Amino acid sequence: MAKGRNVLTTGDVAKICNVAHKTVSKWFDAGQLKGYRIPGSRDRRIPVGDLVSFMEVNKMPMTSPLIAEFVNNSDQAEGIVPAPAQE
Repeated sequence: MAKGRNVLTTGDVAKICNVAHKTVSKWFDAGQLKGYRIPGSRDRRIPVGDLVSFMEVNKMPMTSPLIAEFVNNSDQAEGIVPAPAQE
């Protein structure tokens, strides 16, 4: 996962939400999680802002250090709590 990216793969979202990859695909296919498919491919992409909205609506904790990597200096960072530093 590259720092500062605006779009995530389903694998990235799975890691951030601590769920299985197939769970993210089901959310996407059911229209619960917004995003788009790569033309000519079965791959899906989820904009960070759409993931943040999805997490807020579903009352998912936004304490993952992974999500902070993606929204480090954007308007989408509102409401994201930095993960506690590990000693």
